[in-house]
Amino acid sequence: MVTGEEALKVADALTSVSYRILQLLSKEALNVSTIAERLDLSEAYMSEQISLLEELRLIKVSYVRGKKGIRKVCRSIVKKITIVIKPD
Repeated sequence: MVTGEEALKVADALTSVSYRILQLLSKEALNVSTIAERLDLSEAYMSEQISLLEELRLIKVSYVRGKKGIRKVCRSIVKKITIVIKPD
């Protein structure tokens, strides 16, 4: 649950693309390349979105060795996002 300025940041970040990323990551951990491929978007744009979601603590990123170097693997760390407009 987020309120105040943090709620504004999360609301701003929740575009249709970031929402689709969170939906994918709610099912399984994926690397940036796979996310970009599944959403038919560039890896550069996906990296930008992933960084934003990580900064907002909606996903966790780890680095693992892959066939072609180090891979950035993402997983969701939230199941539900609640934005409070007016706290009680």
